[in-house]
Amino acid sequence: MAESLSLLESCQGALERVDAVGRSPLASLALHQTNSRYVLLDRDAAESFATALFRAAGATEVPSRVVARHLVESDCRGVPSHGLLRVTQYLAEVETGEIDPAALPKRERASGARVWLDGNRCFGPVAGSAAVDEAVAVTAVAGMGVVTVRHTGHAGRIGEYVERAAHSGLVAVAYCSAPRSGHRVAPFGATEGRLATNPIAFAFPTPSEPIVADFSTSAVPEGVVRRLNELGLPVPEGALQDPAGRPTTDAAVLYATPPGTILPLGGSGFGHKGFALGLLVEVLATLLAGDETADASRYGNNLALITIGVDAGFPARAGRLADYVRSAAPADPGRPVIMPGDPERAFAKREDGVRVDRPTWAALVAAARERDVPLPASSDA
Repeated sequence: MAESLSLLESCQGALERVDAVGRSPLASLALHQTNSRYVLLDRDAAESFATALFRAAGATEVPSRVVARHLVESDCRGVPSHGLLRVTQYLAEVETGEIDPAALPKRERASGARVWLDGNRCFGPVAGSAAVDEAVAVTAVAGMGVVTVRHTGHAGRIGEYVERAAHSGLVAVAYCSAPRSGHRVAPFGATEGRLATNPIAFAFPTPSEPIVADFSTSAVPEGVVRRLNELGLPVPEGALQDPAGRPTTDAAVLYATPPGTILPLGGSGFGHKGFALGLLVEVLATLLAGDETADASRYGNNLALITIGVDAGFPARAGRLADYVRSAAPADPGRPVIMPGDPERAFAKREDGVRVDRPTWAALVAAARERDVPLPASSDA
């Protein structure tokens, strides 16, 4: 769910425009960002730039473009925690061998509506795209599909995968888990991490745009904490705790030694619900793929995608559901009731390019210079 001004002022302006349609947790979070500057890139130029960086790291053209388009689209949807911020992370993971930039996913095996994919350390969005293709194909035959992927890089914004499936006329649910090194979320009532942020996404078709929800089962995504830490901004109250279990708004605590932890969705009062959802993700994305949650040698993200075929009348019924929900009287007349996915689409319609915060831009410039990749034209925003 997910911006001339300083970075924080421009974020405030962009998200206030989204807020005219309705609030989302990440939109409200980003309203804290009111004091720095952005760099504005043309969307096509941003995609070409990211593609060139991945090509310079050893990726071929098609995977490079798949990943670049995925990240830029996330920025354009108002989800910068999964946007160009991730480019330098992916490049670093290529250098350490966690990602093989030339790899493609392959089928391990299949049985009826069930498909197992091995990512072969490929880029996460490449594996996610392959999972959608597999799920759509098997659902056309069996009426539903269950695809699991393991050994892949950071899966990116999993809402994209379920949205693609919904555009193919399916109901889809995605679950994503991470290895032990990413276990920054504490179980309810604990002070040590035992789960990753374990996001869930779902989408279903309507006569117009699909309804798309994408959210972590933690109080806040780790990518948001990372971004706030780089910007020197506080994390909202109720999202983090220090190693002793004391509440904190200091993003740096998550990356200290010993580290703090992210609370499950619902925080200290109702986090048992988010914790239970996180466990569900672990079962579907990790265990069903044949992996062990606590295996320290496990690497990469796991992704599970479930798709279900629908009857011809489903989209119309879903559209009436959306209309019924949106018709509810709002608590604030200036903020109409929305459906999941509305804020991101509203953000995308209002943006005139890709806005990159200064710390992310500085990292991208350094990566480009190191690899002799030309910088795209840019302007202050």
